[in-house]
Amino acid sequence: MKNNVSSILAVSLFVLGFSSCQSNSSQNTSENTTSNSNDWTTSELAGKYSYVGNGDTITLDISSQNDSLVGPLNYSFKEKDRNAGTFRGVIKDSLLVGEYSFMSEGMNSIRETVFGIVPEGLIEGFGEIEDTGEKVIFRNIDSLRFDHGMILKKN
Repeated sequence: MKNNVSSILAVSLFVLGFSSCQSNSSQNTSENTTSNSNDWTTSELAGKYSYVGNGDTITLDISSQNDSLVGPLNYSFKEKDRNAGTFRGVIKDSLLVGEYSFMSEGMNSIRETVFGIVPEGLIEGFGEIEDTGEKVIFRNIDSLRFDHGMILKKN
């Protein structure tokens, strides 16, 4: 579990480092559009999403299952371990909140994952985390940051 927490922290640090390289205008746009209140449906959000930039790739292919969205979520960051797993989440306000179950360094891990729903697609939220022993969760979803600029655009 220690290696999985290290992997998660490494990804979070990477994203935070990446966000410092982004311009203030793109950060403000992401923050403002995430707070828009829309009545999204699972059928509207279902589809293939991807981010490709700076040698990094994130892909999410979600389909609607009742009130949930489920599908493969894969991270491939330049010079980092690749993570491949399954996302299962629900829409809450303008957020897609769920769990990401994945294999990393030969161990199965689960972490809470939240995407802000923006007109351009989905943008992952990051913030303080804690390890419950069973999974890694955010301490406070309301304080997540969505300003790193890696927007997963619908294909």
